Amino acid sequence: MTARPDEGFAAMLDDGAPLQPSALAEAFPLRLDQPDQPAIAAIGLTRRYGDFIAAQDISFSVRPGEIFGLLGPNGAGKSTTFRMLCGLATPSAGRGTVAGRDLSVARAEARQALGYMPQKFSLYGDLTVAANLKFVAGAYGLTGSAQGTAIERVVAALGLGPYLESAAGLLPLGVKQRLALGAAVLHTPPVLFLDEPTSGVDPLVRREFWHHINAIAARGTAVLVTTHFMDEAENCDRVLVINRSQTIAQGTPDELRRSIPGGEIAPSLGAAFFSLIDTQRRVLEGAAA
Repeated sequence: MTARPDEGFAAMLDDGAPLQPSALAEAFPLRLDQPDQPAIAAIGLTRRYGDFIAAQDISFSVRPGEIFGLLGPNGAGKSTTFRMLCGLATPSAGRGTVAGRDLSVARAEARQALGYMPQKFSLYGDLTVAANLKFVAGAYGLTGSAQGTAIERVVAALGLGPYLESAAGLLPLGVKQRLALGAAVLHTPPVLFLDEPTSGVDPLVRREFWHHINAIAARGTAVLVTTHFMDEAENCDRVLVINRSQTIAQGTPDELRRSIPGGEIAPSLGAAFFSLIDTQRRVLEGAAA
């Protein structure tokens, strides 16, 4: 494959030094014993706000060890779908399951089984990095030596040591994102939700994040990630494309490139994405005419 510009940028900055095995992933237990059982499932998820439909009849499943991407423009319904599966928003219709827990009847249990990194930095800005990690670890039920070991592992793996006594709200954006990822994986969950995890960070941090994400998934953790970066969507095993609150395509990146009308193969996932969006627009305009 031809290298992307950001890959060349990263190689120039670090002289092409290979990344070491992910210390974050090494702590995750292997969870590949039930590959056919979905770790995440969305069944007809719909969310209405009055007359406005934010997400309509969204269905998909994610297997253990799979990286599943929600791809779409801003306001398409990605984050709404994401929030329903995290138990942060109640569906108007449909249901979701996480790690075998039905969110309609076991929301608290489902939340304990997932790690969540929101799009917007949501840790306590007035607390230090160390205090934030200790608080989150406690919220996930980690205490005593288990808590200390988990925090030490995250701090070492993500280079947070120099910032432990710094207020989280004053950190550079890239360090904030590292802290948010570290907080999400402290308890080595079977399911990981990442809402635009690399938005606003430089190519080096983006490459580092995907290095950890791929290694964690290889251990059997299911990863659901939202993005509007086409190159990031290429890292996903399968992708669901959402626009105007609706699913317009689902499949592997190669399948999406082959899904454009006319039987042609799109030269890139970005070209396929724009073709799918345009096809939906023309269908909706035709229905309204």
